[in-house]
Amino acid sequence: MDTYTPRFPERMSAVIGLIYDTAADESLWPQLLEGMADLLVLPHDGAQAALGARPELARPEAGPVALPTATSEAEQYLWACLAPHFARSQNMHAELREAEMERDLLERVMDRLPLGMAIVNAQGRTISANRAMLALAQSGAGLALQAGHLVSTPPQALASAIVRVLDRQQDHACLRVEQPARPPSAPQEGASPAQADPGLSVWVSRLGQVAGQSRAMVLAASPGSRALSEDGLCAFFSLSPAEARLTQQLALGQSMEDAATALGVSHNTAKTQLKKVFAKVGVKRQPELLQAIYASPLWLDMGPQSRRLQPRRAALQASLASADALPAGSGMRLPDGRWIAWSDSGDPQGWPVLLCHGFLHGQHDRHPDDGILQRLGIRLLIPERPGCGDSDAAPNRGVDQWPQDVAHMLDHLGIDRFGLVSWSMGAPYALALAQHFGARVQALGLVSPVTPVQSTHDVRFYSGQGRMVLLVALHTPRLMPVLMETLVKGIRRDVYGFLEEIISKAPPSEKALFESPLYRQRRAAVLLQWARRGASMVANESIQAVHGWKVQAPPGGMACKMWHGDTDPEVHWHGVQALAQTLGGIELKIVPGAGHHLLLCHWQTILEDLKTLRSPSVEGCMASLA
Repeated sequence: MDTYTPRFPERMSAVIGLIYDTAADESLWPQLLEGMADLLVLPHDGAQAALGARPELARPEAGPVALPTATSEAEQYLWACLAPHFARSQNMHAELREAEMERDLLERVMDRLPLGMAIVNAQGRTISANRAMLALAQSGAGLALQAGHLVSTPPQALASAIVRVLDRQQDHACLRVEQPARPPSAPQEGASPAQADPGLSVWVSRLGQVAGQSRAMVLAASPGSRALSEDGLCAFFSLSPAEARLTQQLALGQSMEDAATALGVSHNTAKTQLKKVFAKVGVKRQPELLQAIYASPLWLDMGPQSRRLQPRRAALQASLASADALPAGSGMRLPDGRWIAWSDSGDPQGWPVLLCHGFLHGQHDRHPDDGILQRLGIRLLIPERPGCGDSDAAPNRGVDQWPQDVAHMLDHLGIDRFGLVSWSMGAPYALALAQHFGARVQALGLVSPVTPVQSTHDVRFYSGQGRMVLLVALHTPRLMPVLMETLVKGIRRDVYGFLEEIISKAPPSEKALFESPLYRQRRAAVLLQWARRGASMVANESIQAVHGWKVQAPPGGMACKMWHGDTDPEVHWHGVQALAQTLGGIELKIVPGAGHHLLLCHWQTILEDLKTLRSPSVEGCMASLA
């Protein structure tokens, strides 16, 4: 069988992908150069086929052949193929860099505004936010960022205002959001009514549409905001620094007495300064002064001094992101030195159930309400496979070796018998565990399982995007890292936007799951964890689902059941029906209206069914087999 034909297209495609990646990441240049050199070192038949079967470039001897370098026709041919991609990638990167610089400048302009400003979609997901809005979200002043969504106190106040505006029920919406309740404390001596903070004023207006999706602008202002620049007042109206500071206090609504007290000057000194301010601005009364100030552009700029008093944008974003940190899990060192991680939740004295997680998931992906596990008396263990989450990578270990890692974990925890449930791509790993542990598995459940792909014909049960990934994994697995790099970059760039794409394809029955801020927060954190692992690790997971799966029926007598949604957008239920027959006629329950997140959306029902499978008679049968 000729194995040379696909080698050149595979390598050429990988190099082309690296060209575009290297334009944005110069650290990839060594990898790109190595790939280009590899194209010039092909087996004899492969080189001849790839370079147009030109005899002058072939060698009579068999085996690997180093083609001439310098100005050889092979090099000229290679550059003829790659040069347009180099030019296009550089142009694309230059345009992207210019666009990023423009966005950076726009962000700096937004950060100078004294008002908190955010652009959100119909669900409240934040597309962008300036520094003042980030500071308000961190301060707990009535607005907060929860899993990438801007929310208010009370929660529905802002959400309903956004809906009304984008549905054109009204042109604008104005609302007040409350400060969260604080412990009562004695009023500070000298505190004036003007210093009290009654909450935030929020203004919502419609911006327009981007890619068919509506956008709204949310503005928020606190009475405590310092909205004028001392330097700006001095430059614009030729005020002295002392006069500018007095003007700042008056613009904040302070009386002359309160302003003088705040500045540490006498009332007469403040009156003298105010007369000079009136003369320089060209007004005679305090209301006219305020009108002149707010008719100027000064109120739009917080000024260098005020900006220095505010935390940096990076610090604000880091502080907000830390709220999305994943909780610490459990783990142990395996005999070969690798670390295996898992989560241990639910009832510590309950029935142990192992969950084999899906693709781009891990130990933290479970139903957000752990009280369900407590009520059912289940101790849920979610071990992370090699290279997933916090578990160390093991490139040479596949589905067949997974039971050995789990065996060490079970011995460490002192667990003998247990239940087993899988979700999506966890199915082959659950079946491998069932084969390995036999009678120790008291019940096996496969939820929304992937179906085996052994030939091109098998991908017919998958969605369009899934088909493309599986075809690459099946026929040209070396291209998987290049393909997955696009996915990883999308997650890094906007993880909540990536989640929105998943939500948009989910059936209505799954919308409530993604409305949970806790679930969105965990899901986003897990995705970012995967992205930090890199495209190669993500690609390896996909390849294992194709090349590492030996379809074997569970051992005889094992209680088994499968669940699948009839509106699953990832895997069609007909394929799962065929899998159930292949696995020995396992009972299959088709859930009407359910999608690929069936396990989480029907969490309690499925776990109750799994416990029912573990009947006393079945346990007795298992004991006799043991």
